[in-house]
Amino acid sequence: MRGWLAALLSIIALPAAACPEGQTLFLGCDMERGDKALRVCRSETHVSYRFGTRMGVPDLALTRPIGAGADIVPWPGIGRTIWEAVRLRNKDVIYEVYAGFDKFDAVDAGKPDSRFGGVVVLQDGKGEVAHLKCRAGTVDYTY
Repeated sequence: MRGWLAALLSIIALPAAACPEGQTLFLGCDMERGDKALRVCRSETHVSYRFGTRMGVPDLALTRPIGAGADIVPWPGIGRTIWEAVRLRNKDVIYEVYAGFDKFDAVDAGKPDSRFGGVVVLQDGKGEVAHLKCRAGTVDYTY
């Protein structure tokens, strides 16, 4: 009975973790501490942010239009690390989600997975109030 219930719950939870229609994954990962997960999706016009437990209702879910609550920070094209970020505003708080990888390690089969990511939480007037990093080995970053 438990196996059947777990399978049903995992099927029910899939749509909650999937990207909204018309968006593709930017970053998905489990956080270093606790049982929280991060999933950020984007399209040409919108960015969606989901943070919370893998199953169930997220602690925070946002969707913002690019240029009006969401901004894309592209890789500047230099350096050993390829990285990008998206910023989402929620009132006086900015969630800056970043992801990347070491481009030299990525082409060397003998090197461990070098993908990384996380979210920096910034509050107007206070600066950085939290920095949560993705757990190594769980990062799904679409460059």
